[in-house]
Formats: sequence, C-alpha cells, structure tokens
Amino acid sequence: MSKNRGCREALTHSSKLYIAIEGIDGTGKTHVANHISERFGFVKIQEPSNDELGNFIVNKNWDPLTDFFLFMADRSNFLKDLDPDRNFVSDRSLYSSYAYQGVYLSSKFPSYDDYFSFFMQIGKLLPRIPDFVFVLYSDVDLALDRIGKRGTFSRFEKKEFLEGVQQMYFRLQGRIKNLKFIDSNCTLDELFKSIDREIIELLPQDRPL
Repeated sequence: MSKNRGCREALTHSSKLYIAIEGIDGTGKTHVANHISERFGFVKIQEPSNDELGNFIVNKNWDPLTDFFLFMADRSNFLKDLDPDRNFVSDRSLYSSYAYQGVYLSSKFPSYDDYFSFFMQIGKLLPRIPDFVFVLYSDVDLALDRIGKRGTFSRFEKKEFLEGVQQMYFRLQGRIKNLKFIDSNCTLDELFKSIDREIIELLPQDRPL
C-alpha cells in the first residue's frame, strides 16, 4: 500500500467535494475560497475555525509543536460535522500544518521522509481529508507586499519563514494525489480564471454553471 493511498482511505465516503486552498500568506487563498463559494455554491470553511479551539490558537503565541497539535485538534473537531451532501471549500487544511509547523518540526526527524511519514500517519486520524488541494504559489516579496497592503503582519508573516514554508509545499510534489500548484503571480481576475477551469473539470458535466 502506498503512502498516498493510505491517506486517501481516511476520507469520509461522499459524492461531494471537499477542496482545500493552500499556500503561503499573500497568495490569494481567501479570495480564491470566497470566489469558489460564490460562483460554484460551495460552503466555505476556514482554519483555524471560529470555534473555541480556533480562537484559543489565534489568541496565543504558541511554539510550533503546540501549534501543530492544536490545529489538528481544531480541524478534527469541526471536520466531523461536515454535511456529506454539500460541497466544501476550505481556506487552509491539514497541509498548512505540514508546511508551516513543518519548517521547524521536519528538522527534528532523522530525515524529511521520516517527517512526511509521521505527518501522513497523523492525517489518517482526521474525520476527512481534502479530495483536491490547490496550492497557490508566488514570489515571496510580492506576497509580503500584498500582506502589507491589507494591514498588520501576523506572527507567521516573515520573509525567511515564508520562503521555508513555500519550499515545504513544493516538497509535496509527486507525493500527494490530487494536488495541483497554481501560479498566483498575477491579477485576481487571471487567478480566478485559472481556478474556474480547475473547478469546472471537477464538477459533474451536467451541472449548470
């Protein structure tokens, strides 16, 4: 059994889609998730959640290991309640924990493969895994410029750290099924057109658009 197949078997059986939008801060994830929700009728969810656990995460400056397990606990709590008869689009998912906390955690393992195996095993415990993942990527300086225009920087939004996070995402290439990288070094309209093509490919062909 391959590593990828093991993670996919953790899926809740459903004919509906759970799509995750990933990438470093400033790549347009929230805009894309909102667009998919509005144009295609997906229910939007986000991480961390607005529940007690999610608020607990954002209101403290946790170390990476604590962050990793708090985020996993938060998503485990809200994913179990997803309606199997609805399509969902998520602003972040478990792969954010892999990349953001993984910049630090991966160095604690004998090799990257050991860290990846640990992550995949943890992922199997979740009630549901994304059916498809779109990772938005861009020049880090451009991403930081976008962040600066919207207001204050979070504890995660530092250039060297975001460069490390983006490299962690790229290391997923060839390891995770149904994961696609999308260039967001462009305008939002151009990005939305790229996303629309991907979503239309995933939806039943007889679905009205």
